[in-house]
Amino acid sequence: MISREACRGCHDDYYNQPGNTFSGDRCWSAKSGRMMIRYKIGIHSMPATPFAFEQVRKPSCYRQTGEAFYNELPHFVKLDQVIGHARAKRAAAKARTA
Repeated sequence: MISREACRGCHDDYYNQPGNTFSGDRCWSAKSGRMMIRYKIGIHSMPATPFAFEQVRKPSCYRQTGEAFYNELPHFVKLDQVIGHARAKRAAAKARTA
């Protein structure tokens, strides 16, 4: 189940507040959603611009006004030109050496 903390900022986070749903106190996607690496871009950003996408860890059901979330990068975007990718790469290398 997706934690309440991971749902913060989601358009449907309103439904995670007690009393805002008919069948409990959680969003209907909290049980079936899963945490994953996604790629965020502003809705007014040019996708072909370097560093327009940001790699984030969000629930599979997460959505936010003014932002678009992709499960995979478009074919024309190079992974090295994604904000946050280099940071994740360094963290993985550090974990392997530790």
